Amino acid sequence: MNWLEEFAIIASIAVAFTGALLILLDNRRLLLVTLAVQYIFVAWLVGLSLPLQVAAAKLVAGLLACAIVAVALANVGWTGQLLIPKTIPSGTIFRAIALCLVLMTALGLGGDIWMTLPKISTVASYGATFLIAIGLLQLGLQEEPVKVGVGLLTIISGFEVTYTTIEPSLAVMALLAAVHLGIAVVVSYLLLMASGERPRSESQS
Repeated sequence: MNWLEEFAIIASIAVAFTGALLILLDNRRLLLVTLAVQYIFVAWLVGLSLPLQVAAAKLVAGLLACAIVAVALANVGWTGQLLIPKTIPSGTIFRAIALCLVLMTALGLGGDIWMTLPKISTVASYGATFLIAIGLLQLGLQEEPVKVGVGLLTIISGFEVTYTTIEPSLAVMALLAAVHLGIAVVVSYLLLMASGERPRSESQS
């Protein structure tokens, strides 16, 4: 576990980077791939306060959540995944500016906001702050089910990094894993309802 702690700053920077991509990306395929990569580094941060096997179980739950949403998107279609705009949309510029402001705020607060939790490392506290701040920004900017779901999953991941230092129990991890999977199921249902069509598998039968 020593190497996890020694290089934990990589995980903290990575969750900020992947979170930024989740804000800026409109390609649904890339969005889910980025979310899956983010889960890897979130599991790394969780592994700072929990056994490696438990952190690996958290990673599996996150990847299953991504798979559930991917199955729904495969049924309704990966809308707009091949569209590459010739110019940067103004919405993307606004998101980039808002993202920079949020990241700077999180960077300023990350070291102090979790001071009441003596067991949490400084690196993990920054990672958790980045995740929660970026997730809240995602919720404030988006209405599309996939991105709203991604925002919720990101917030819960940040909460998970901090809460496992307070209550490092398997029951809590199982409950949080169920929350991740539940959000993925709800997002999938909303996608199918919003599509206005039956899934492709049903329409072809």
